[in-house]
Amino acid sequence: MSDAKHIYDIADHHAQTVQVCIDRLHELGANEQLKLLTARLQKLVVRATAGGDDQGTKAAGRQARRPQNLKGQPSKSAS
Repeated sequence: MSDAKHIYDIADHHAQTVQVCIDRLHELGANEQLKLLTARLQKLVVRATAGGDDQGTKAAGRQARRPQNLKGQPSKSAS
């Protein structure tokens, strides 16, 4: 099994768990907790959306912290 498939399977299992928790929170009328969870899940949607934009990811944060020269290129010492 590829690493990507294995990681997907783990995420899918956890997504099922989150779905059960959401259903239970609805049953309990826990609207405040549902709002908090909704905000967190919306952030995850942005991160999980396929495409070249890595904004908000750990990889993008590492890239943003790399030293750059005056032309915006990674500095030679960062390589």
